Amino acid sequence: MLVGQRFRTFVNEHQRLTDVVVTAGVLLLHLTGLQLSGTAEDRNIDSLAVMLVIVPALLTIFRRTYPVMALVPATILGMSYWILDYEGAGPFLALTILLYSAAAYATERRRSTQVLVVFTIVLSAVLIAGYISPDEEEVSLGVVVFNLVFFQFTWLAGDIVRSRRAEMRRLKVRMELAEAEQRSFIEHAVEAERSRIARELHDVLAHAMSVIVVQAAGAQRLVGKDDESVRAALAAIEHTGRTNLNDIRGIVGVLRTDGTDYAPSPELSMLDQLVEQCSEAGLDVSLDVLGTPRELPPMIELSGYRIVQESLTNTMKHAGPSAHAHVTIGYLDDALDIAIIDDGRGAAANSPATPGHGLLGIRERVEAFGGQIQTGPRVGGGFAVEARIPLGADR
Repeated sequence: MLVGQRFRTFVNEHQRLTDVVVTAGVLLLHLTGLQLSGTAEDRNIDSLAVMLVIVPALLTIFRRTYPVMALVPATILGMSYWILDYEGAGPFLALTILLYSAAAYATERRRSTQVLVVFTIVLSAVLIAGYISPDEEEVSLGVVVFNLVFFQFTWLAGDIVRSRRAEMRRLKVRMELAEAEQRSFIEHAVEAERSRIARELHDVLAHAMSVIVVQAAGAQRLVGKDDESVRAALAAIEHTGRTNLNDIRGIVGVLRTDGTDYAPSPELSMLDQLVEQCSEAGLDVSLDVLGTPRELPPMIELSGYRIVQESLTNTMKHAGPSAHAHVTIGYLDDALDIAIIDDGRGAAANSPATPGHGLLGIRERVEAFGGQIQTGPRVGGGFAVEARIPLGADR
């Protein structure tokens, strides 16, 4: 098995050398046949017979590149050899190889079938003429049948090889397409994961930095006036930094393969802690949960938490001092409602033409689940983020 595989590999890698060797072997066998037929009882071997045998042998050099064009003159010369009643098989081997090659290397099966039909008609005419001729006693019915059947099976063998080769090409194309599709899928998955990680990092860092900035500003104002409040502000900064550092470790952990355990992804049940953290940072926040809380798909849990977190971060950034924010989580039968409403300055403090990454990230999260979202200033002041995520839409 291994030797055969190595031989096929060598032949495929050295096709021109293989063709030269085959042509040389056919030529040698033809000349040997002529030598053995030198004392024929029929027509003596002469220079014409040599030419009629040598040329078809030389034409086998084109058996891969021009099989049909080589078969046509070889057939004419071979039939001429037998019609002229020379002794021996003549160019029988060359015709066998070329007919096989015409079927094996044809670009279209229809064309190789046409070649077989023409070849069979010509061969049948020559054989039948010899069979009915009183001078050709050696051309029996068995010889006629044998030659016709032999060349039919020769063409069939070449056609089977052609079919297998075409199937291998189709399989190779399908494999290449499948590999390209897989690479494209992986690239899109990697890009989506990068976007998700970037969004998670943005949400975590934006919230943490906002809390830290608010607490640091408050601590500066209270230095030398209320040391207890300063210590509370510094403690809140430390707690926020530690908590969000764990969040960052959890996000970056997906890029590691050392098996280290990191903090679990945030979920809606952790909103109480988020509200407490924001309250410690100086933002007045209240939380209402409507309906019966239940476990939701992990990605919806994570997205719901991040939507609230990013909205409260925006409130701390833009709502101004003494602002109040109210968070409502509604568990419906077929959807999750999320609303974050504040009574501060809201988006009016910024340019409305250039929404930040926070609101864009919130919208992307909701739309990723086929949900609906509305964001914008409220009549009478403040800002509202209202989203509905259909349940069963975890992607």
